[in-house]
Amino acid sequence: MILVHVLDPIPQKNDESKAIFINGQEITQVTSTKFLGIVMDEKLDWSAHKEHLIKKLRSATGALCRIKRSIPPEHYMKIYSSLFESHMGYGITVWGGVLQEKSNDNVFITQKHCVRVLFGDLKAFLNKHATCARARPFGFQKLGAEFYSKEHSKPIFNQIKILTVQSLFKYHCITELYKIMKFRTPYSLYNTISISQRDQSYTIILPMKTNTFLWKASMAWNAIHKHIFKVSDGFATSVSTIKQRSKSIILSCQALNDPQLWTPENFDLSAIKMIPKPVYAKPNLEQHIEVAV
Repeated sequence: MILVHVLDPIPQKNDESKAIFINGQEITQVTSTKFLGIVMDEKLDWSAHKEHLIKKLRSATGALCRIKRSIPPEHYMKIYSSLFESHMGYGITVWGGVLQEKSNDNVFITQKHCVRVLFGDLKAFLNKHATCARARPFGFQKLGAEFYSKEHSKPIFNQIKILTVQSLFKYHCITELYKIMKFRTPYSLYNTISISQRDQSYTIILPMKTNTFLWKASMAWNAIHKHIFKVSDGFATSVSTIKQRSKSIILSCQALNDPQLWTPENFDLSAIKMIPKPVYAKPNLEQHIEVAV
């Protein structure tokens, strides 16, 4: 008896049998593509979008550095929001789940550079290079680590009330999730949210752990929702009120612990337990009653 082994041919890259056609046009396989301003890669780890975003933010930082001397300081926050934060916050609820909760995240490093350029102490920076080594006193010709250390960015963030990129992601997640539950749109996302009925506290039953919007937003919501609205008010609270209170709580988390150095608690909403729970007064309805004549 003779045994014959039939081996499958080695698949070729241009194998037309495995190609995908739509209306007679072949769909080319690529590693990444841009859709509505978001760069999606084949692994959906958003690394391609982060690289694209960092290049765009560095370009915006260079533009801000060139024009800042021609703009009054009171308008720095406006140009930061329009030329830098607008790019950083675009679609952040989609790709922001891969941000590292650390101070060495690549996007956060770029943000800190921009904040130093716009709001940092320019005179102190220029004074470092005001004299050469020969003009310095004897014994101070060599520059130590203090000379090369950068200005601490945490005091600038807390003074100007700027959200870090990690906090900006949580802020948008909380507000978007609240709008989904309040207006029940889009219904496809609202239908996937399960609210616990145990104590009527609007706690969300967490789905499977992932880096997607639904899980990250649910985690942020469960950590903060008792601090931003009353259970008795429920979804009658306006979206603008939720935005204002959420930003206030997140900024308080950013200012915890060391006033100079970033700590893990500054990127974790579970540290909200260290902040006193605010008490919101009920509106005086008697002042808003209008009598029809």
